[in-house]
Amino acid sequence: MVFPVTAYMSDRQRNALFSRARRNGTSLSAEVRRAIDLYWDLSPDFECESFKSLAREATESLNRSSARLDEAIAYCNRTMQRIQKLEYDRGQR
Repeated sequence: MVFPVTAYMSDRQRNALFSRARRNGTSLSAEVRRAIDLYWDLSPDFECESFKSLAREATESLNRSSARLDEAIAYCNRTMQRIQKLEYDRGQR
């Protein structure tokens, strides 16, 4: 069972929730309920700043991994071009 609740939020919060709801194919209310559920799942001694720090570190790690993957893909593409050129040159003989 759900109950109506009035909550005040900033434009940034509201826009972020609407954006997330659109991406997830849900409603603003569903996203608020999901956020509250996440909050209740946290331990009572949870520190918001620690979580923000952990999220920043995870994002930085993801960015580094993405950059490495981009480099690997570029290397593979260059290698494939060389292989194709060698195969073409061999076929021209």
